[in-house]
Amino acid sequence: MKTLKAMMMGLALLVFCGAANAGIKVSHNPTKDEVVDTYVNAVTHGDLKGIDDAIDDEAQFNTKRGDHVNTLNKGQLIDDLKANAGTKQDCKCTSTIVQDTDDAFVKKVEMNYGDFTRVDIITAQHVGDGWKITKVETSYK
Repeated sequence: MKTLKAMMMGLALLVFCGAANAGIKVSHNPTKDEVVDTYVNAVTHGDLKGIDDAIDDEAQFNTKRGDHVNTLNKGQLIDDLKANAGTKQDCKCTSTIVQDTDDAFVKKVEMNYGDFTRVDIITAQHVGDGWKITKVETSYK
């Protein structure tokens, strides 16, 4: 139960940090920036517009807490996001591009809540005519 509460709080915090990206609209063939911004906006603001299109069906979401790693698939993550829809997190977000090629994009997003920081390493890949998030690694410091 403690892990579930911590995970839900982390997801809620990420939703709040996407305030800067609140107006992002994902098209049928989204860009790498659009899919990452859509994900961050969903996590930090609870705005789920375009989230299904932004995430690959085979995406994996890993959250590390201490020595334990919790893994979710796309459906499980979207269910968690829906449970917190509209929840705005009180955090400050910063991001850094880790890798940017024609076929892969990796961005580090840090959500600072004062007492702790959530770090998401978001991987997006070029799929067909657009981009999709394929993996998110979350840790806390």
